[in-house]
Amino acid sequence: MSDPYGIGRDVLEDTPWYIPGADNRRGTERSLGFCNPYGYEDGDVAVMGGLRDPAREEYHWQCRNYAQGRYRMICANGHTGTMRLCYGHVWMLQHHHSRAKNGLCPRCAWPPRARELDEAMTHLMREIQDPRMWPDERQRIASRLADCEAEMTELWQRGTVTTGAPLRLEEVS
Repeated sequence: MSDPYGIGRDVLEDTPWYIPGADNRRGTERSLGFCNPYGYEDGDVAVMGGLRDPAREEYHWQCRNYAQGRYRMICANGHTGTMRLCYGHVWMLQHHHSRAKNGLCPRCAWPPRARELDEAMTHLMREIQDPRMWPDERQRIASRLADCEAEMTELWQRGTVTTGAPLRLEEVS
């Protein structure tokens, strides 16, 4: 894993110890395991709702609190996902004005065509950096990249790509 911002770590902590009463790291109830708002805390790692490859993430985020409940996140378009959360992260997700944690449904933000375009643009941007490439080939790649960018912009303008907000959080048994 790389460290592009020179932080000196590959795992970053986001335990909400600063929310009064939210720090449960000394708690005894551990049956649900650790709080898992980012998808890294179990054997079935699912980053960004399973849409992102964990191996390609620059940093892994974690909460060191123990989970205090299982919750279902539901977007305005009906997409759902479940997660184990501590009460601090529940508060953060329900009060999205306090932090920008709530307001993005992965399936709404990255529908299939947007994911295809993102992968194509990433590939083209890597290709165009090859110093051995002939100028006419570089121009052809730049033209394909511009076409992909225009189609992605069109997806946003048509409303195919959205945030899915508002998101609701419901406790499940």
